[in-house]
Amino acid sequence: MSEPITVVLLDDHPLVMEGLNNRLNREPGIQVLKTFNDPMLFLSEIEKLEPDVVVMDIRMPQLDGFEVTKRLKEQYGLSVKIILLSGYNYHEFQLKAYDLGVHSYLSKQATYGQIINAIHQSMLGHVLVPEKMLSANLEESLTPTEREVLNRIAMEMTNKEIAQDLNISPRTVEYHITSITQKFGVKSRIGAVVKGYQAGILGDIILPPKN
Repeated sequence: MSEPITVVLLDDHPLVMEGLNNRLNREPGIQVLKTFNDPMLFLSEIEKLEPDVVVMDIRMPQLDGFEVTKRLKEQYGLSVKIILLSGYNYHEFQLKAYDLGVHSYLSKQATYGQIINAIHQSMLGHVLVPEKMLSANLEESLTPTEREVLNRIAMEMTNKEIAQDLNISPRTVEYHITSITQKFGVKSRIGAVVKGYQAGILGDIILPPKN
């Protein structure tokens, strides 16, 4: 039998904390090690607890969830997965959270099922990004040339054909493809095209018919 996913909760709202704690402890494969309402106390004890996942609020006294996330990432890197809960769905907050390295940013209106899914997905190394944010962020992250390259990949052009079409070297095409796949978090040209369609970046591209 595999070890349960260990979780620590940090939220200064007792009712939210109690409800989530009770629900997670009834979920097979998940164990809540401890709950905190004080960020400073949490940071002083986290090393002893060594949880797999931290689920926390953004708005808290003394330190907000962003600062706590920053400190955790500086000390533990990817060894601790972080899920932020927020009553604010501001695009700027979401950007900041993912830039800091969280695995999921969820509204406090999220269901227990969504939080549980985020916990499991984080343990698989998956980052759950809201669809609207994904579309905006991915497109904004690409340079104009990278967008041109991605469009041509979607049209099934080879690196050599892309180089000729854009009047750049094949090596430069390879560089752009590497940059695109890294920004999209995928491993291949196909993965980049799939992510591009999912984000709506390639919505107007018409693929040539297959023979």
